[in-house]
Amino acid sequence: MEKTLFDKNGEAVAYIMDDYHETIYLWDGSPVAYLYDEEHVYGINGRHLGRFINEVIYNALGERIGFTSNTCPVTIAKEQIKTERRTMDEIRPRWSAPPLPKLTFNLSSQSLADFLMEGRVIRFHEDVSTEESPD
Repeated sequence: MEKTLFDKNGEAVAYIMDDYHETIYLWDGSPVAYLYDEEHVYGINGRHLGRFINEVIYNALGERIGFTSNTCPVTIAKEQIKTERRTMDEIRPRWSAPPLPKLTFNLSSQSLADFLMEGRVIRFHEDVSTEESPD
């Protein structure tokens, strides 16, 4: 069963799929992160983003940045229709997890969407011109 992730304003931003990797998708269908050992939040790019403890996502500073419906500090808004999920890139090797920071009750100033976007795989596309050079 999917778990919706809300930001500090109660807006649905992402969700955790109940799949092998417990993949985290943004609401627009972009795969950006996954859970490892049920606690670590890793980006698809291999970067350690934070921790998922007691249904709260904490950033590297120990600040609260994401919530489930059970832990959100404000009234949650009605969830909008999700966009179709995109295919996930190959998961990159995981970076070492830093030590557990002191978890605080403070809210992060960074948005949950921006936080999760740090885990996406950036693709560089070449723009190949089909024009012929003049003789």
